[in-house]
Amino acid sequence: MSSEAVKYSRPDALTAIAYTVMAAAVTGVGFLLTAPIPLIPGAIHWRVLAFLPCVFGVLFGPVIGFLAGALGNTLWAVLGGYFNPATPVFDLIGVGLTGLIPGLFCKPEDSLSSKGLLKITIISFISGVIMVPIVAIGFDWVGVAPFGPAIMFLALSDLPPILIGTPIVVKAVVPSLLRRKLLKWRL
Repeated sequence: MSSEAVKYSRPDALTAIAYTVMAAAVTGVGFLLTAPIPLIPGAIHWRVLAFLPCVFGVLFGPVIGFLAGALGNTLWAVLGGYFNPATPVFDLIGVGLTGLIPGLFCKPEDSLSSKGLLKITIISFISGVIMVPIVAIGFDWVGVAPFGPAIMFLALSDLPPILIGTPIVVKAVVPSLLRRKLLKWRL
């Protein structure tokens, strides 16, 4: 695989909307289908696909990554019956950041080297660490879970999947997407 820089353009509006809807739907339904183990019932579940917004951010850019996390998590909360007054503010922002931050600092071609893959892993993990207290504040504010336990269980539910899943998935999908020239734009 060539290490030359890939040039990305901005997508047209219809493409951006389509990819946003797809990324948010995959994230929301993925969270719903893979979150059967409650850590704090009604609030925090083990989310084995917590890495999805990070991956979408790396692949398609910070805006798509943010919206995948923000809208996907909101979709999960609505479909799963976990929507609460904190969801449209704290969850939306916190989980959205797990897609935004990797999208700002990482590009798909970073995954082609060990150093770049480590960068993706570290930045994605940092985005998760930033997300945890933001969402925990929301849970505490609406009385779903006290701040301390919320921090602990959010870290347990989201950080290991982000740390492990993001580099595995990015390393698995990016080379073939780049080889086929399917990553043409980022937003």
